[in-house]
Amino acid sequence: MPAKASVIGPDIRLGEIAEIITADKALSERLLRLIIAKAPPAGEKSSLAQAAVKVALYREGYELKTFQFSGPAVTEILTSSQPVLASSLLLEAKAFVVDQLKEDPANVDVKLSTDDKTIVLPSGEVTERFLPSFSGQYQGLVLLTVQLQVDGREVRELPLRLSVDVMHSVAVTKSAVQTGDKFSTNNVSLTRWPQAKTPPNAIKDLTGVLGHTSSLYLAPGSVVVLNDLYDPPVVRRGTEINAVMEQGNVELSVSVRAIEDGKMGDVIRVENTDSHKLLKAKVLDEKTVLIEADKS
Repeated sequence: MPAKASVIGPDIRLGEIAEIITADKALSERLLRLIIAKAPPAGEKSSLAQAAVKVALYREGYELKTFQFSGPAVTEILTSSQPVLASSLLLEAKAFVVDQLKEDPANVDVKLSTDDKTIVLPSGEVTERFLPSFSGQYQGLVLLTVQLQVDGREVRELPLRLSVDVMHSVAVTKSAVQTGDKFSTNNVSLTRWPQAKTPPNAIKDLTGVLGHTSSLYLAPGSVVVLNDLYDPPVVRRGTEINAVMEQGNVELSVSVRAIEDGKMGDVIRVENTDSHKLLKAKVLDEKTVLIEADKS
């Protein structure tokens, strides 16, 4: 027990005037709420003897030999309280959640999921200790238990309901994108988005989407995923195109017909329009392919 302590009133509770050390959580909670005596009027002081605490414990049926007492024989009690908003606990709550998630703090948003409430505590320095979530989950709706201490003594334990979002940048449409439209900076941008609501194949770099064609209609505010991209072939089956091949230091050019559709970089089959020989060629652009050397 300390030499001085503040209480809220109208009663003096053991948790307000003493630090309770026990591994039995249920016992600790009962002792925290145990009423020892009436508090002095607001703003006034009184003295409480350690003997009065022992009497209160005995009256409640506890065996005094199971307790150890330390501190002065008499504690000066002042009835004085302070209001604490639940929102004032968010900074420490976020630090705790960030540590559990092992995330960059800049990527974590933590808010109250309920209305802000005022908690009345005894006057003194308030510190918080957060307990791990029972579910082990720290995204979405999260329920944390916080132990509030005043001047090093635990005076209150309460649930804190939070909304936690881990935010990462993904490609999101700024306006409607029609099927066949090209993605550009006019209709798509990188936007911070909740990880829990992000599809696993979301595109996280604009270079992976700009210049590509949309395979379907996307409403404004849609996360762009790989399946939303359609890259039409630059060479169509049946098209006559130019094929180049290298023989030593000589580059030859022949006319071929595409047997397959092909995108940039694809290797497709082509047919020599003169000899009708089938060859493999790499698509360089919509008019040119490179005949691959025969490695057989």
